[in-house]
Amino acid sequence: MARIGEHREVDVREHGRRGVLALALALITATAAACSGSGDAPPERGSATGGATPAASTAPVAEPPRVTLAEAERVLAGVVGADGVLGAAVPHLEADRRLMREQTRDGQMALTSAAFDGSAEALPHYTWGTPRLLVPRDQRGPLWFAAIVDREEPSGKVRTAVLTLIRDDGADWQVSSTSLLDEGVRPPEVATDAEGYATALGEEDPTLAISPRLMAPLHATSAEEGERGFAAGLIEKGPHTTGFADEITRRRADEKEHDCLGYDSIFAASDYPVHALRTADGGALVLYSLIRTTTRTIRVTPCGLDIQVPPEARKLTKDRFVLKELRTVETQLYVSTVPAKTSGRQAKVIGYLGGLTKVTTG
Repeated sequence: MARIGEHREVDVREHGRRGVLALALALITATAAACSGSGDAPPERGSATGGATPAASTAPVAEPPRVTLAEAERVLAGVVGADGVLGAAVPHLEADRRLMREQTRDGQMALTSAAFDGSAEALPHYTWGTPRLLVPRDQRGPLWFAAIVDREEPSGKVRTAVLTLIRDDGADWQVSSTSLLDEGVRPPEVATDAEGYATALGEEDPTLAISPRLMAPLHATSAEEGERGFAAGLIEKGPHTTGFADEITRRRADEKEHDCLGYDSIFAASDYPVHALRTADGGALVLYSLIRTTTRTIRVTPCGLDIQVPPEARKLTKDRFVLKELRTVETQLYVSTVPAKTSGRQAKVIGYLGGLTKVTTG
């Protein structure tokens, strides 16, 4: 497997910053290339005899892509290269952590910051494969592109990741989301034109069974209510939909065995960006995120039971026991496929990455 961002163990003070500088150089180069690629044609020369310049063609000229495939390739190589070097650094310097936060945004920033909070451990050192770039030819608002790439974990296990990168006007490129495809799932074929560019879809695209804007709230309903909710029949059953609903039902029943305890868990669409690309079958690949908020409550005191803060939440709070309430917030990044409206098929969640990003106790 061809690889980008593969690194040997290095000294953090010297090579950790080298990775960041490599990222910065890649971003500067990409920005310069974007600025120089204005799409203006060079002036035509007059005829050799000094005659008038031929009239310009009246045929419409396609607008050049705002993000080229070459630029996307350079940017992604810089990002995963810096990620690999800094991920291998032990311990992380505060400056390195700050720089890693600066290259993320949206749900990815929430997960990265939570991974650092209260922990002196280094993030895992991943090795990245050759990416399949998904770059929209026409797009509005903040520039963006996605990539599908294999990610090898320290254990040697390989998972397929879907990354989304975004750039605001005048800013550097940042990683907005990273999701891992479920094991055994192959990514859908994204439709591309003759030059390899994808087609971005609007949030209200009418050709889809579920518009991109509605995919997150319908997914949230399925995760909370399962087959009882109004999203039943629209999204396939699975661990990230009805599986969550089954878990919530079980946990509520377990807590009811103790009259003094209460449990609730709700899902909601986040305020982070939603992106969609046309797939070859007329459907869409949709990238979005959810926020899950779970609350465990001691309703009557004394309860006779000690509720401990679970191990996965302890790095985000100094408390170890709950006096009245424990509230945890998860940021969940998703990849789903949505079929064409006339297909008669259901949408399917195919990728996920999430974790606790906030813990409060009372």
